[in-house]
Amino acid sequence: MKKPIQFIILTCVLSWAVAGVAIILGLRIDTTSVIPYTVFASSYMFIPAICTIILQVRHKEKPFRNLRVSFRVNWWFLIAGIVPIIYAFLTLCINPLFPNISFSATAEGYLASLPAEIAQEATRQLSQFPPAVFMLVTVVQALIAGCTINALFAFGEELGWRGYLLRELQDKKFLHVSLITGIVWGAWHFPLILLGHNYPEHPVVGVGMMIIWCVLLAPVMTYITIKSKSVVAAAIYHGTLNAIAGISGLFIIGGNDLINGVTGIAGFITIILITFAFFLYDKYISKENIFTKSIV
Repeated sequence: MKKPIQFIILTCVLSWAVAGVAIILGLRIDTTSVIPYTVFASSYMFIPAICTIILQVRHKEKPFRNLRVSFRVNWWFLIAGIVPIIYAFLTLCINPLFPNISFSATAEGYLASLPAEIAQEATRQLSQFPPAVFMLVTVVQALIAGCTINALFAFGEELGWRGYLLRELQDKKFLHVSLITGIVWGAWHFPLILLGHNYPEHPVVGVGMMIIWCVLLAPVMTYITIKSKSVVAAAIYHGTLNAIAGISGLFIIGGNDLINGVTGIAGFITIILITFAFFLYDKYISKENIFTKSIV
């Protein structure tokens, strides 16, 4: 366990220190600092990869060696792009099942939460397309972004979580590895969550919610990485999810950030259902039983 602990400590300490300095220098999430925050958050995603390379050099390994960095495309790359789309839209269907929450094709709940000048521009853009067309355009954009620019930034994280950490936790049970990875991945986000990322209404509770969400996401992402034999597939999943996640709460009225969207309880229910579907596939169709075995 020496190398995994080294990675966890180095990645968290370095990331949190960088975030702490940025916060001291005035980093915030609001309408006046969207671009600075976006630049910082995007850069923050590369720290796990940087720490991975540091440790590989420290242990006299060639960078990227034996970390499942493969661009050999297979069907699991496609699955990595499609599952987040299903995840977002299934969450959009589950969300209105909660009390005092409803679906709105005009996105009035989302627009009401925006500052007046931004809401006016957003209303203009949404009015250009019928809801179905807008959703289709969003899906196409998410798939393109998820396989390109978003995947590049997500790779900065995934080289650490589903690359180095997954490799160093080999010989442990699949669900054990997913639990460890999910906890570390979720906790790593905590400075951003306290700033209001994902849970702007409940930043403190949001830290715990983020850890739970990452733990729930980890099995499917680990499974896709193993089946595709590539951390690039995990980056595509991560990048596409980042691109499409917003639509899961865009057309919802009522509720709050602890319930709505892929990072809320509605999303938790959805990812549990998706994970169960993967488990059934693994057990009864592929018959590899990866979920119950040690990772090799």
